[in-house]
Amino acid sequence: MTATLSFSHPSGRQRILSIVDGLLFLRIVTNSSKSRSHETLSWAPPRAGLPVERREPWELAMHGARAGLVAGLALGVVEITASTLLRGDPRLPFDFAAAIIVGPEALAPAFPLVASLTLGAVIHVLLSIVFGTAFLAGLALTFQLSARPWLMLLYGMLFGVTVWEVDFLAVLPVIAPELTGRLDLATQLWNGIVSYCLVYGPVLAAYVIWVRPGMLDRWWMSEGDSEKA
Repeated sequence: MTATLSFSHPSGRQRILSIVDGLLFLRIVTNSSKSRSHETLSWAPPRAGLPVERREPWELAMHGARAGLVAGLALGVVEITASTLLRGDPRLPFDFAAAIIVGPEALAPAFPLVASLTLGAVIHVLLSIVFGTAFLAGLALTFQLSARPWLMLLYGMLFGVTVWEVDFLAVLPVIAPELTGRLDLATQLWNGIVSYCLVYGPVLAAYVIWVRPGMLDRWWMSEGDSEKA
């Protein structure tokens, strides 16, 4: 009885399966390389599974107060300048703020200058801190602490004009209706809409853009740009 040794050649079906496996492997490698290259592009998509924000109440409150102070200082300078140029009265912003507590007599020329400056400055600083904290809290609650810079500026402008509209055109007539008649068109335009929309709000946004409190990752930037930043 003789034994024959034979080598089996792959069938046509096995060849087809081998070719298909090779093509699938090539496709996986190609897609992987493309995804890695996309992460280095300026329009790279967010890195999946990577946290971009954290919401620490104390951190947000601290930066909100700082942002409010900086924006309040800028707002005060603009309001004093506008009052000086438009009405020749640089103490008008202080008198108006003091009048919220004291009443219309704070707007009288006989009202003490020291009292006007002290009350006006304290009220202005406190409100600036409150509004700055509210701005940061709103960004955190809506997950916008890591928003793009141009969008953050838009948020700041909308927040600024909203603060003016709500406080002086909605709240003030309720708590101090006798002061609403003192808000002429020029005051509403320059000391109100322009100052709050183009100064206070954007400065708040600029602080957030510069400091980025609570942000863990610049998700809109590529890896190369993130390292440079």
